[in-house]
Amino acid sequence: MTRTPKVVRRSGLAWMPVLLLAVAACDNEDTIAAPEPLADIAMIAASAPDVRTLDAALGAAGLRGALAGEGPFTVFAPRNAAFDALGADVVAALLESGNIDLLTEVLTFHVVAGVAAMSGDLSDGQVVSTLQGGSLTIGVGGGGVTVNGANVVQADIEASNGVIHIIDAVLLPEVDLVERAILTDGAQTLVAAIGAGGLASALQGPGPFTVFAPINEAFAALGADRIEVLLDPANQGLLQKVLTYHVISGDIRAADLTDGATVATLQGSPVTIDLSGATPKVNGANIIATDIVVENGVIHLIDAVLTENLDIVDQAIVNGFGTLVDLVASAGLAGTLRDDNGGMGFTVFAPTNAAFGALANVPSGQALVDVLTYHVVGATVGSGDLTDGQVVTTVAGATFTVNISGSGVTITDGAGNTANVVLTDVSASNGVIHVIDAVILPS
Repeated sequence: MTRTPKVVRRSGLAWMPVLLLAVAACDNEDTIAAPEPLADIAMIAASAPDVRTLDAALGAAGLRGALAGEGPFTVFAPRNAAFDALGADVVAALLESGNIDLLTEVLTFHVVAGVAAMSGDLSDGQVVSTLQGGSLTIGVGGGGVTVNGANVVQADIEASNGVIHIIDAVLLPEVDLVERAILTDGAQTLVAAIGAGGLASALQGPGPFTVFAPINEAFAALGADRIEVLLDPANQGLLQKVLTYHVISGDIRAADLTDGATVATLQGSPVTIDLSGATPKVNGANIIATDIVVENGVIHLIDAVLTENLDIVDQAIVNGFGTLVDLVASAGLAGTLRDDNGGMGFTVFAPTNAAFGALANVPSGQALVDVLTYHVVGATVGSGDLTDGQVVTTVAGATFTVNISGSGVTITDGAGNTANVVLTDVSASNGVIHVIDAVILPS
């Protein structure tokens, strides 16, 4: 901006510092006291109830001193309700010490240095540069003023070092994918997962990337136990496998999506786009918000965590079958159960940890291999494929019998023992898992 600031004008606001005229009688003559000096921008922000959140943010970012400086500055100050609209989780995240750089970016994006621009100095379509380095576009019309689309709800609050205009929204500068996730209400679990997965630096790289970002409720739907497993440092590789399955190389906007398209992810496995219904989907998850544009790509919000790329071993880990996973590894069968079996896949009747704990002795060596492979079928068999009295041949070469009564499903092993099927159809990229409450044994 090149205009010279206008002569100071008064807003008449009750909380704003104003010039006080004191009139007293002395020797039959009226005398006028010297006007009190205007407060600086930082002092006004500290004393104004409508911008308390902004003041707290200035304090957290260490910017109060700067806005108490000589100036002049023009500050577009978001009111409390504007910060509330970001979401309590977003505001709390911004105020964390680890996000001070991002908070500083956001706050300085609201400040124009070198001029105290009153509302009358602003013109429609005017573009002004901010301390953050980005630019703001002014709108003037209909008796009001906007800045990047936010309404100026209180203008021309004068300070000793500039002017403040109160606005009804927080202005967000162009940031990277991770920073935008921090600034997005409902994406805090994703942010935590990105940190735990050690992927922040990669997703802050030049890209461009397209991210299908699960919201907090999507992670919550996995259950606390599964989230705990994924965030366990011992499972960082698995978490990376999940997260990179949500990322595509390139900048793909909503208009670029086509029905039935399969798109390769950074993890390597493809996702499928479905535009046949009223709501677009990716792998069956609803795309609930699109085209959140960032400096290194674009974000689309989805309502489920995509795990279709996880194989049987991965799913066993995520679902908490730790004993089975450990025994499969010790028996040298993990590689086999990660294979797709020539496209046929596998079906695993997976005993719970408690089921293994109920054994008097856990076998070892070849006996362990025989027991484990007795729980595996060399094809993908969903619960709908099971029938009462069905005799199933396992990869161990032995058989067991399926029993269906109403909604209950049991299997009878070669030794005459019965196990209940307590959960069915845990889908994996190379088959399916059905959970049973006992270890079954060949005859």
